[in-house]
Amino acid sequence: MSQLPLYHRAIDWNKFEETYPAPDVWAETVYRWPIERVRALQDARFRATMKIGWENPFFARRWRAGGLEPGDIKSLDDIQKLPVYDTDDIKADQQENPPWGSGTGIADVKRYMGQAPLKFQTSGGTTGKPRMTLHGPVEWALAGLGTARGQYLQGARPGDVMQIPATCSMAMLGWAFYNACHHWLGILPITSGSGIVTPSRRQIELAFDCGANIWMSFPEYLIRLAKAAQEEFGRDIRELGTKYITTFLGPDTEGTLRAELERLWGCTVFDNYGTNEIGLGAGECMARDGLHFSEDLLYFEVLDIETGKPVPDGTVGNLVVTAFFRNVQPVIRFNLRDLGRIVSTARCGCGSAFRRMDHFLGRSDSMIRMRGVNIYPMACLPAIRSDPRTTGEWVCEAYLETTDGVPREALAIHVEVRNDAGSVEGLQSRLEARFKSDLGLGVEVRLVTEGSLATSGNLGEGKVSRLIERRPAYVKKP
Repeated sequence: MSQLPLYHRAIDWNKFEETYPAPDVWAETVYRWPIERVRALQDARFRATMKIGWENPFFARRWRAGGLEPGDIKSLDDIQKLPVYDTDDIKADQQENPPWGSGTGIADVKRYMGQAPLKFQTSGGTTGKPRMTLHGPVEWALAGLGTARGQYLQGARPGDVMQIPATCSMAMLGWAFYNACHHWLGILPITSGSGIVTPSRRQIELAFDCGANIWMSFPEYLIRLAKAAQEEFGRDIRELGTKYITTFLGPDTEGTLRAELERLWGCTVFDNYGTNEIGLGAGECMARDGLHFSEDLLYFEVLDIETGKPVPDGTVGNLVVTAFFRNVQPVIRFNLRDLGRIVSTARCGCGSAFRRMDHFLGRSDSMIRMRGVNIYPMACLPAIRSDPRTTGEWVCEAYLETTDGVPREALAIHVEVRNDAGSVEGLQSRLEARFKSDLGLGVEVRLVTEGSLATSGNLGEGKVSRLIERRPAYVKKP
């Protein structure tokens, strides 16, 4: 018998499936449990997670510094006594304890690899140097299973073909959906990668040749693909007969981005939310009445951005998450600095009592303060999408302008205009009025041609950058 640390031996799969049911079983059992039973499961898993935390140097050090000792946190009701941490704390720990940091829970990574396989991923690095994340066998399996559960709720079934224009690289996204399809759903994954890896023309060829009937990608790229099908092939992307699109709509609170995708593709569009550390954190069901938290795997809180205190349901705050399944690199009260709000705690029309959040509303750490007003670049989306003459793309530029020798902070919003928009008369003034209403600040709108923001905004290739900071005090020195 082989003495190698083979993956299929690293997990007791019978026990794993009993603890974490497969998508079809889960959808008819845990997902439909009454809230009291869900809470009891969360409490039991949280108490087990606390034992793991106290054995972890990163957490034990932080908790003791906050005056806590083992036994002080007795149940999930006590979770707010624990200090939160964020990406800055992770990066500082990894710098002090290179390269992995003390938070992995593994004293000797190389020795652990000789006993069980590890998977290495990083964050996207959109807010600085990418942070490294290790996944043990269970963590890696649940990244796929959690994603598969969300897809099952949205209609994925054995025999479907999912095209995944997201590169299986250091980022989690492509891997999570590949694993969901291949290991947990009986779906053929077409891992075509981003448009840099596989050009749009080839993406479309693959879809028609292989019969792709489900797509997972970012909205910007899906819009580009629909246009490319018409321009390069003379074919309507709707000829594919797509079953549904699963994507990440961002703060599409008025539904205009979803409506455009559904018009172009002729299918239902579902929204999701996730991160590098936790995989799929929330997703829509068939009812599309908010994104269900993955309550049996994760516990979400919404905290005030300034005070760190819990906010009432319906109030926007930072999403803070605790993962019940992570032993390697635990996640316990991790401030994601993603903006969200809980929209419902009532049982959904689909039959689930899992709480629901609104769309992802942007990043609190990408907030800019200008003339006393807090502005989130992603809050521009409803205004941009409100006029069909725009492509739906924009980039904010913060800078200083000088009038009579006095510097003054200013914000320009570059907005792409469709090539076939026709007259743009009144568009600039209309958008400026809408932005003043939505943002609470007067801005300058600069209309630009379609496609001109692709480089500055990284449009279509993963996470989109919506802010160019040119104010000297805020520009990072090389």
